[in-house]
Amino acid sequence: MNLYPHQQRFLDKNPDKALLAWEGGTGKTIGGAIWLRAGRDADALVVAPKRVVKKWQAELTKWGTKATVVTTDGFKKLPIKPWSAMVVDEADEFASPLFIKGRSKRAECLYKYVQAYPDMPILLASATPIRSSPWNLHTLLCYIGQYRDWKKWREFFYSLERRPYLPRPAWLVKDDWRHKIRPILEKYADIVLLRDCVGYLPPFTEEVIMIKTSPFNPIGVEPTKLVSAEHRHEQQNKLGDILAIGRGFRKVLVVAHFVEQVESLAKELSKDRETFMVHGGVKDQEALLKRANEVDDCFLVVQASLGAGFDADTFSCVVFASMSYKVRDFVQMKFRVRRIHNLHPVKYVFLHGGRRDKQVYKTIQLGKDFVPSEWIKK
Repeated sequence: MNLYPHQQRFLDKNPDKALLAWEGGTGKTIGGAIWLRAGRDADALVVAPKRVVKKWQAELTKWGTKATVVTTDGFKKLPIKPWSAMVVDEADEFASPLFIKGRSKRAECLYKYVQAYPDMPILLASATPIRSSPWNLHTLLCYIGQYRDWKKWREFFYSLERRPYLPRPAWLVKDDWRHKIRPILEKYADIVLLRDCVGYLPPFTEEVIMIKTSPFNPIGVEPTKLVSAEHRHEQQNKLGDILAIGRGFRKVLVVAHFVEQVESLAKELSKDRETFMVHGGVKDQEALLKRANEVDDCFLVVQASLGAGFDADTFSCVVFASMSYKVRDFVQMKFRVRRIHNLHPVKYVFLHGGRRDKQVYKTIQLGKDFVPSEWIKK
């Protein structure tokens, strides 16, 4: 079985600890499998999101690699033991701050492993190692043995400031933090972009379509839920445009933030052609996504937060009926249709039913997560 040059380069380098920041579609799963096979799979562990566990098991078998594969949530229940090596897929899910308020249970569990067995080979794989905070990279670096003093890190990326709406001074991230963090990422991560792996990267186009929506009535809505309620209201009247777009493409991936919107769109679109639906409450997600990628003509409606870990490279059009509030989800979803083994032109369409759709879109395009509470009075 042949490897792409970037995969062979990584195999030749063969580090015991690494942060694999390969862009979506560049073969991180294969990278992890061959890394384990290079003398680390005597009793190895792979931690992966539930929907890609079978994919990992298949890839490990394909490359003759042995490892126990557990889900991200299942990892928290494991007793701490000295594995021969560990691969953490979608490692950004473990990247909450370790030394300030906000440490997640996942981060705590993984950090305990690192503390107990500092010499254990570990590979972190993520297309989005920096999600929305400088602390993301600081945490990932700690896992691979590159600790940076957290107070100095905070002073470098944050400033202690007073704000009229805050009862006391707070550490606020500096405007230029993304520019300042890039050299650090380049120093410690193995970075691969899709355009660097192929001789020609087919183009993509983007289009924003405005949808007419009836006025939103806020009477009776709690102030804290005002933004999300208005955003939900804007999702009406989008079915017709999705059907119209579908007439120009055999296969359309439809993305929606709200579960009820996913279910409603899937029900109506199924009247036009075969339709697959995946959200957090759907069982056998991996099988459904695989089947959708195999058929010749269909709609695939996916919850916006589930943008990682599946192939949709047979789709040439992605319609964002409504967007996730997280940059990471958006970036991951865009790359579902651009995979190194099957590249082709892609069209992305964004349906805007009002100001909340526009605000989410604009915020995400700026590389920032959308926080509803920040838009209550806007």
